Amino acid sequence: MKTTLPKIKIGKITLREISPTDYLDYYEIGKDIEVVKHLNWGPFNNPSEALWVINNVFYKRPLDGIPIGYAIVIDNKMIGVIDYHTYYYDINACEIGYVLNKDYWGLGIMKKCLKAVIEVGFYHLNLNKLICGHTGQNYRSKRVIEACGFKYEYQKMVQMKENMELGYFYSIYSYEYKGGM
Repeated sequence: MKTTLPKIKIGKITLREISPTDYLDYYEIGKDIEVVKHLNWGPFNNPSEALWVINNVFYKRPLDGIPIGYAIVIDNKMIGVIDYHTYYYDINACEIGYVLNKDYWGLGIMKKCLKAVIEVGFYHLNLNKLICGHTGQNYRSKRVIEACGFKYEYQKMVQMKENMELGYFYSIYSYEYKGGM
């Protein structure tokens, strides 16, 4: 799989590879307990934690054949992240994850970004399948996932910060997206 991502413009939104210079914006997003309560990481306690994640998680992904990930940017400020965080070699599939600054919730931004990342996944990365999931109480994420064409496929227990939670996983296949069978 390719490990570089094309830069994308969606109106005033830019998707570009996340950079270490984004760490203060990433810290602002990740320190908010409301934002990270349905994620398996966070909250950040200080900006150095956000920088560490960018350098030691995102920037090490190409070593595993995965792109670094997108920063979601408006007016030169990173307001979120959307990325392909897990690659399943045997089926040529990736799992997508995302997080958005709470100040931008409810504006349709993540839906636009997820649709763009789906297109990149199938046409640039040539993946066969994309997977997106949420934990049980994350109804906002469920709505975004379903609105972007993902169909429920399975559920499994997932490790969160301190406990196990039921995760719901949805998929979209390249042949469906491209209008095949």
